[in-house]
Amino acid sequence: MDFMKLLKSIEELLYELISWFVFYPLTFWRIVRHPIATLSYAQKELTEKSENQFDDAVSPPILLLLTLVMLHVLEGATDQMAVQLLPALFQDDRNLLILRAVTFSLFPLLYATAGLRAGRGRMTKALLRPAFYSQSYAVVPFVMAASIGLQVITYSGSALARQCGGSLLIAGVVWYLGVETNWLSKTIKISLFKAFAIALGLFLLTLVLLVFVALGIGIVSP
Repeated sequence: MDFMKLLKSIEELLYELISWFVFYPLTFWRIVRHPIATLSYAQKELTEKSENQFDDAVSPPILLLLTLVMLHVLEGATDQMAVQLLPALFQDDRNLLILRAVTFSLFPLLYATAGLRAGRGRMTKALLRPAFYSQSYAVVPFVMAASIGLQVITYSGSALARQCGGSLLIAGVVWYLGVETNWLSKTIKISLFKAFAIALGLFLLTLVLLVFVALGIGIVSP
């Protein structure tokens, strides 16, 4: 009986993994094309029964993690030397991937927290989770564009390619700030100008925190 349950679990896991090949690009395109509607969808799905949640999309944390895995593989294929320059702890792929997942999760965490605080909502895990899930969707195209753009800028020998990489990086930042500005304006009922100021401030704050994380890792790790 236990063996049959194990087979059933493997079957469900395999189907889930294979389904990502279909639903990852569909979900990604959905975010890029209709970002505000997709963020609202993420929050709404958490009100459904657990077995029915995100049945037509990849859940936000999984989508972010899959994106980071793909970018990690791409970076490893293009430059092994850069990985060797990292502290010994993060030369292991699993540790490095965990670090990236945690650091890039700072973006959705700060925006979700700020949205709740600005809306004067209580800060509880139950209320933070829908906000974090929706923000995890928003950050995925930015992470993809910024990471690929930086890779092209850093490792390409062509001036034209570097310009394309820079354009992709800028487009990712502009898109992300635009989405966050509209989202904050709609959810906490403020002007677009004020929403943009908050979105930009949170973006810069997150970058500063990432720098401190990097410096802290460099100091602690041999």
